[in-house]
Amino acid sequence: MHDPAIVEMPEDPSSGLMPPYRRLVTWTETEVAGLTDAQLDLDDLSPDKEWMWWSIRRQVSHMAWDSLVFTYRRCGHLLWPEGEAPEPIVWADHRMGPDGKWDRVLDEDLFWAVPDLIDKLSVGVSWLERVVAEQPIDALRSDLTSVHATHFWKYATSTLPRGVETDPEAPEKLRYSLEASLWMVFYEILTHIRTIQRLKRHQGLPLAQDLPRVGYLRLPEYWGDTDANGPSMERIAPEA
Repeated sequence: MHDPAIVEMPEDPSSGLMPPYRRLVTWTETEVAGLTDAQLDLDDLSPDKEWMWWSIRRQVSHMAWDSLVFTYRRCGHLLWPEGEAPEPIVWADHRMGPDGKWDRVLDEDLFWAVPDLIDKLSVGVSWLERVVAEQPIDALRSDLTSVHATHFWKYATSTLPRGVETDPEAPEKLRYSLEASLWMVFYEILTHIRTIQRLKRHQGLPLAQDLPRVGYLRLPEYWGDTDANGPSMERIAPEA
């Protein structure tokens, strides 16, 4: 279930509400409308300005990558149980890290114009919408996976009321329910829309809308109360 008025994981688990993913597309279109190439492509790779490492264009590219790759990897068994997953991008070229040709952004030789990036974001959002429409909340809560804990994820997931815990069988990992993961991908993309606003403000451009301060936008590093870098993606070492 979803309700467009609900933009934060409900404290009460009995509601079973899930994110209004389509609003991510609308918010993105609204915030980037009318920007020039120079405004879209401003970045700053200084080590102490992590939030500026990706330009507005690359923020949108990452959001599209995230919506597609997360949903393909984490929800593919639900969306395409017979293995007939579509290929809006070349999956092998978009793996995270050095093994992928394009790490956390879409292929820039193919997808550079903002309308093309938003089209891909819309595809990923449509898959997320299908997952939450087709799967009962109990199934989302019982579908668990573990990932290596990083300082960033430990910090960001502190904003969730449930669904994330230290894996009891592997203390160096975090165990997520699919319900929690689906809220986190909503927050992740929303946070990049907020970063687009911060990049616009840095250039003296007016912001197009008010965004909800929910999820890990409640944390000062991601809303922009400070320009300090947030916690790193370095893995947390297991206790001896």
